[in-house]
Amino acid sequence: MSEENSWKKVSKDISDISNKIKDNLIDDENINDLKEKLNSAKNSMKTNFSDLLSAIEATVQDEEIKNESLEVIKKMKNEFYNSIESIKNRIPDAINIDSHLTEEE
Repeated sequence: MSEENSWKKVSKDISDISNKIKDNLIDDENINDLKEKLNSAKNSMKTNFSDLLSAIEATVQDEEIKNESLEVIKKMKNEFYNSIESIKNRIPDAINIDSHLTEEE
């Protein structure tokens, strides 16, 4: 292989690596953006559940119904929170799996 061809190959390799780095930076930004959106959704749900709990406390007169309703709402709130945290924790893994699949195809 001539010296010129060798330099062309090195230049191409550097360019390929540079493009991969750029792609990863974009993916990291997207991952962080998605996590921020999930946090925003979680905070919005927190407000909605708090408002709902307050409304039940203020309007439902029957103590048994009130307590059962509050328990159900609290369980729903915990399930939503756990689901969002689970999704947030799996995002990087899902992205890595997707990138490995496309690389192999």
